[in-house]
Amino acid sequence: MKLENKNFFGTKELVDYCLKYVTGEVADVGAGTAKYKPMILSRASSYLAFDVVPGEKIDVVGDVLNMPLSSESFDTVISTQVLEHVEKPWVMVSEIRRILKPGGVCVLTAPFLISYHPDPTDFFRYTTEGIVSLFKNEGFEIIEAGSYGRLFSTFKEIVRLGYFRQKRFKGQELFLKYAQKFTHWLDGFVKNKSIYTNIYVIARKK
Repeated sequence: MKLENKNFFGTKELVDYCLKYVTGEVADVGAGTAKYKPMILSRASSYLAFDVVPGEKIDVVGDVLNMPLSSESFDTVISTQVLEHVEKPWVMVSEIRRILKPGGVCVLTAPFLISYHPDPTDFFRYTTEGIVSLFKNEGFEIIEAGSYGRLFSTFKEIVRLGYFRQKRFKGQELFLKYAQKFTHWLDGFVKNKSIYTNIYVIARKK
């Protein structure tokens, strides 16, 4: 299987790319602020936001290692930038498989090269081969897997999380917006794809 490297702006663009795999009833595992809900509902018949932290936009609160959700109840599970915060990632993947209907699809992203960012903990980083192995070992068929964010975007994310997460200044959001555009443009010239920011996997429950 060829592991793709996508020169995407970020996870939002990756989610948009993966919408072609989204169908039916969807669980957003580790939804946070549920920022991708409108995108997902453009393809889904229903949307459930699940997170360990209660919030205005969270439908069900619980632990990703023991989700209070019925087995075989979702057509699609989406989980973005959550797996690195989970102490037993294989258990989370197993739980995702449990709540998926037969033939259901999981779309998951996680970081490879970014700064330490506890929320409230930060345990792991993932290579493309590593995430494929994790899902295969839990009984998934891999539809597609790869990475996104190249050299300059990776450097920008390290600076953003390592410095701007603690420091605030006037005009910061505008500065980061243009920094993202500039580093994305520079990444178009990068031929070496061994340095990447994040990984993604699209996997089907057998």
